[in-house]
Amino acid sequence: MVALRSISAAASASLCLLGLLALPMTAAMAGVAAPPALPTIPHRVFNITRFGATADSIAPATAAIQKAIIACGDAGGGTVLIPRGTFLCGPIRLANHVDLRLVKGAQLKMLPYGKYPFIHGKYPDFIRASNLHDIAITGHGTINGQGAVWWAMYRRRPNGTVPKLPHRPQMLSMNNITRLLIQGVRLQDPSNTHISIQNACKDVTIEHIIIHTPHNSPNTDGIDLSGSNIVITHCRISDGDDCIAIGGSGHRSRNYFESRNIVITHCAFGYGHGMSIGSFTSGGIRNLLVENCTFNHTTAGIRLKSNLGRAGIVENLTYKNITMRDVRWPIFISSYYPHAPKSSWLQLPQPIGRYTPIWRNIRIINLTSVQSPVAGHIIGMPGAPVTNVLLRNVHIKAKTGMIIADARDIRFQNSSIIASRGPAVMVHHARITGISTAGVAVAAAQ
Repeated sequence: MVALRSISAAASASLCLLGLLALPMTAAMAGVAAPPALPTIPHRVFNITRFGATADSIAPATAAIQKAIIACGDAGGGTVLIPRGTFLCGPIRLANHVDLRLVKGAQLKMLPYGKYPFIHGKYPDFIRASNLHDIAITGHGTINGQGAVWWAMYRRRPNGTVPKLPHRPQMLSMNNITRLLIQGVRLQDPSNTHISIQNACKDVTIEHIIIHTPHNSPNTDGIDLSGSNIVITHCRISDGDDCIAIGGSGHRSRNYFESRNIVITHCAFGYGHGMSIGSFTSGGIRNLLVENCTFNHTTAGIRLKSNLGRAGIVENLTYKNITMRDVRWPIFISSYYPHAPKSSWLQLPQPIGRYTPIWRNIRIINLTSVQSPVAGHIIGMPGAPVTNVLLRNVHIKAKTGMIIADARDIRFQNSSIIASRGPAVMVHHARITGISTAGVAVAAAQ
């Protein structure tokens, strides 16, 4: 067996530096993270056409592709090859040491709504792997979810004309996988999330992929992830929800899953909700580095969101060398997801518990943002403020300024917020330094 090619040198260096960059404000760094281990895939090739798959865009190739995967797994692993052409497919399961490879010109199309299997009261996810190791999805082909009809059905739900839809299938669903590589492929138009990485996945590399789905497609997150030792590099993502969303499920004391040691570098985010954390953070999230990324026309740039009941500790985050244009909220940190009260500073303190949002030890370095409606929000809770945030060389131009409420140790260094109307910064129950008092207003107490 051989390991698939290594991640880029830049991404590897970023992960090795995570201990230095992501935890500058505390001395508590448990070593330096290593680059994620790559899957090992034997030199065997199983072409799906030899198992009966035909590229006629009419007859489903589900059975043939699954047979090829089973044969590959039974042989000890290898590459399941999808050649040029369009292949219709229903839900399939991967196996250990298998690389599902789509060559240039190959298109794997999910069966459309109405023909997609409904099994045991639910729609199974499209390409699935659970409790496995050494998995890869590579190549230069396209995986197409044919999601338009699913989206239309979803949008009709509120008017009562159809029953509530069961969970729409995710495109790639990876559950508790060790050593996962997703490389080179184009993903578009899923019925739901493009890539879901969940439940203690470890050693994950995602590189050089393109996610391109309409901005008004519901819940089509680009990458939802929960796990450790993860690198996402040189990807382009535009979709209808979070471009990337990092979550931590459950709580560490109950053996649930903390997300940690994550590097996201050299990525371009188009429309969508930006680089998100949350809303589920109850297992904890720590040691994140986002650097050398661009945001254009996203709803938010740096987006941290949670609320009482689904939150936990989120700490040791570094965002570095970021450029934004026409981003609605360049910086958005909120303990009141999904709807903040009109005046969060009028809220009464809540008891602090294990599911209280805790945001701390955050660095934002070398960020430039122009043409934004709002400079940003940094909003904690009474009794649980956002703490220890450094903004160095951060320059934001927006129509209105930044709200900072229930926060302490918010430090601006060589930074500027320019608002075309109103104060540059409005504060309440917040301690900030390093920004001209001429541009700061105090929120009214009532």
